[in-house]
Amino acid sequence: MIRLMKADIYRLLHTKGFFATGLAVMAYAIIQVITETSGGVGINQDLMSPAGADLKSAVNAAIFSSSILVYIFIGLFVMIIGYEFSQKNYKNSLTAGLSRFQFVFAKYLSEVIYLTLFILIYFLTVIVTAYVKFGNTQSDFLSLIMEVLFLAIAFGLLISVVFSLATMLLISMGSLIVGSVFIVFYPLIIQIAYSLTSWEQLKYFDFLGFVQILATGQLTFEEIIPYVIVSAVVTILALMGSALVIRKKEL
Repeated sequence: MIRLMKADIYRLLHTKGFFATGLAVMAYAIIQVITETSGGVGINQDLMSPAGADLKSAVNAAIFSSSILVYIFIGLFVMIIGYEFSQKNYKNSLTAGLSRFQFVFAKYLSEVIYLTLFILIYFLTVIVTAYVKFGNTQSDFLSLIMEVLFLAIAFGLLISVVFSLATMLLISMGSLIVGSVFIVFYPLIIQIAYSLTSWEQLKYFDFLGFVQILATGQLTFEEIIPYVIVSAVVTILALMGSALVIRKKEL
């Protein structure tokens, strides 16, 4: 499994799209701070979009707007997992002795690592740009950095839930397009379904909307727990489902 992840690192570092993703993330962060605007995917109309008029508010606006990153990260999905199935290279890993679940889990870990890395780059770019524009208006700068680190990990895990579902679709249907389209429309479908049915439990599946709610500080620790549980359960089921589907495929 470690060998597969190392192979992914080598391949990604020799892929122009990997660095293009990083540049796109940084450009998006800089534009937000300069224009002092924010927005997102599947925004709850009851939430106010924060504006970045100083260092701290720029970070809050960046958190609120971070759901847009999922569209930039579709390229990562293609490079990490889509490549294996478009080129049918996954067969080499499986015939080399790697179990189905180990293969799927290794790909999932790679997704989490690179998603977290680019999200961290996004927030650090926001902080540097806001620092240059507004100066250090944050009394406890170290706590801000620690908050950003926590958010990068948390948001990386949240996006990885959507990616794990897209991976299961990709493996099941053998179509990279279906998996990519799912990533695009998933947050919108959840938001539309929630507004039409008003089924309260659906909000726990709105993983990207959850990030926006975090930015507004509207949730208590007890209210966050159901989101964490649902995210973990969905991820585990998606990984197990992907492994079962691969098991039925001919090598």
